[in-house]
Amino acid sequence: MGNHQRKAANIHFVEWNSEYERMMTSALKKDFNVSEIYRVKQHFKSVQNLLPGNTLRRCHARWQSAIKFRHVADNDVIICNGYSAFLLLDLIAPLRCKKILVLRDAVAALTSKRRRLKLLSDNENYLDRVKPVFDVIYSFDPEDCLKYQLAYVDQFLPFTRNDIAAWRAEPANAPSAHSCFYVGGYDDGRASLINQLAPLLQENQCQPDFYLVGGDAENPHYPAFCINQKLSYQQNIEKLKRSTVVLEINKPGQRGLTLRALEAMAFNKKLITNNASIKDHAFYHPDKIFIWGEDDHDAIARFLSSAHQETDLALLEKYCADGMLKTLAGTAAE
Repeated sequence: MGNHQRKAANIHFVEWNSEYERMMTSALKKDFNVSEIYRVKQHFKSVQNLLPGNTLRRCHARWQSAIKFRHVADNDVIICNGYSAFLLLDLIAPLRCKKILVLRDAVAALTSKRRRLKLLSDNENYLDRVKPVFDVIYSFDPEDCLKYQLAYVDQFLPFTRNDIAAWRAEPANAPSAHSCFYVGGYDDGRASLINQLAPLLQENQCQPDFYLVGGDAENPHYPAFCINQKLSYQQNIEKLKRSTVVLEINKPGQRGLTLRALEAMAFNKKLITNNASIKDHAFYHPDKIFIWGEDDHDAIARFLSSAHQETDLALLEKYCADGMLKTLAGTAAE
């Protein structure tokens, strides 16, 4: 190559559209060669429907791919997520860059949803379609990684390490009241846990601030302590910042780290969780994390009143957005 230097690779996040995802890519753009690509299929389907014959449709797909990915060089990296990538496969496949897919749901759930939408036949698996297109597929689910030979990536926050360090350096505003925050979708198991926990919190002068979304408004089991209202991700974070305790309720059989647990550690909140496997993580401390269903309920008073234990930021590095990016980009460089 003589004196010519290879241009540094850029990393393009393709159709990471949710509020949480856009917050993450915006944070990464401050410190990394990161860009976003949105609306890849804008007007694509309507034009395809007007074209006669498969040959013209294939030509149009190649043209659309060339236009939408015109800033992607062969040595760049594109990162797609499991939700949106499925509808982009015909446009992503021709690209010669490194292509990475991140699954933020179980393969079974991704398969089931696409079968319901008639995007997969009853004998097709989600991975049957995506594996031929992507160079590496990552999953948060250790069992899926073993079962399907996927690469593992830790759950990650939409914030960088520098973001969290800057927030921690700001003067602390004491919460206006001792409160416990929760937001999640309704199911009977969550309602039951909340109905048991909320009186214990109130007995210890900790006010439940719970948002249980969905379910039948006439359901006699819907907790009186909850509000049936959706929150934006920004509202979620603002409420979490003002709380002293955060509640996490995992579904039965769910063992992996959730975003809620990491948010609690990042913002130095105490956590009540029904995920016993959280003890396996380096940031676990019994003064910070109460395990519902395993720890003695009589001990919750001591837990709520005990001195606060700040989480060492170094223990959270691999769960920050930049930690995730370094994992994925490191694989891309191989």
